[in-house]
Amino acid sequence: MSLSRRTVLKQGMFASALLALGGSSFLALREGLSLPVPEEGLQVFGPAEYATFQALARRAFPAREGFPDADTVRVAFLADRLLARGDPSIAREVRQLLGLFDNALAGLLFTGRVTPFSRLPPEAQDAVLEGWRSSRLVFRRTAHQALRALAHAAYYSHPDAVRATGFVAPEGFHDPDAPVWRGSADGAFAGSGGTSR
Repeated sequence: MSLSRRTVLKQGMFASALLALGGSSFLALREGLSLPVPEEGLQVFGPAEYATFQALARRAFPAREGFPDADTVRVAFLADRLLARGDPSIAREVRQLLGLFDNALAGLLFTGRVTPFSRLPPEAQDAVLEGWRSSRLVFRRTAHQALRALAHAAYYSHPDAVRATGFVAPEGFHDPDAPVWRGSADGAFAGSGGTSR
C-alpha cells in the first residue's frame, strides 16, 4: 500500500477548513449508506466509514467475468485490517477522508449534490470519483489516489482476486540455507557467511 506519512489531509488550510466546516453543519449530518458490520468486527473503521469505503469499492470492482466483485472480496473489511496493521495516524486520516468523501456539504461545495456519496446511484458515484480524480485541487487528487491505493491493496490481498489475475506465486524461492552475501570481500555474487574464498 502506498500510503505514507505524507498525509492526504494536511495539504493546506483549505482541507482543514473544509473538514471543520463539514463536521458542524446540517448537511454534514445527512446519513450515508448503512451496511451490516462484519461479524468479526471492525478495528479501524466505524460503521459509516466502512459503508462508505465499501460503496467506493463497489464502483472500483464491479462484477466482471473471471474476477470476484467487491462484496465477494469484502474490500472494506480487508482495508480495515490493512489499516489496523499500519501507522495509526494514517488510519485516522483515512477515516477523516472517508467522512469528508461522504459528506453532503462537501458534495454541495464540489459538485452541487446534497446526497452523500454512498447513497448516490452508480453513475453519479462514478462522476463524483472522476471529479476527485481530475480535480484542479491537489488535495482532492491526492485523496482520490490514497483511497484508490487502499482499495486496490485490499482487493488484491484476497486469494480469489490474485488467482483471477493468473499470477502464480513461486514456491521454494526462499532457501534459509542459502549463502549470505556480506560485502565485496565475498565476490560479486558468491559467499557463504563471508567464507567463500
